[in-house]
Amino acid sequence: MFRKTQRQFSQASKRRGSIFVEYLLLATIVGIGVIAGVATVRTALHNELHDLANAIGGIIDPDQDYTP
Repeated sequence: MFRKTQRQFSQASKRRGSIFVEYLLLATIVGIGVIAGVATVRTALHNELHDLANAIGGIIDPDQDYTP
């Protein structure tokens, strides 16, 4: 009886460990996706603000190009 309970505990412990690893991999993949998404948004926002600066600069001084 004791051996059966100990074996069930061992199997439950292994199952919990594998579930933890799955959640850890899922969190890692989601984190990488969030970082990639934020980098993409940052680049797009920078380009839009650069275009806006050029448009405003074109109104103020049409001969100057505001390039970084």
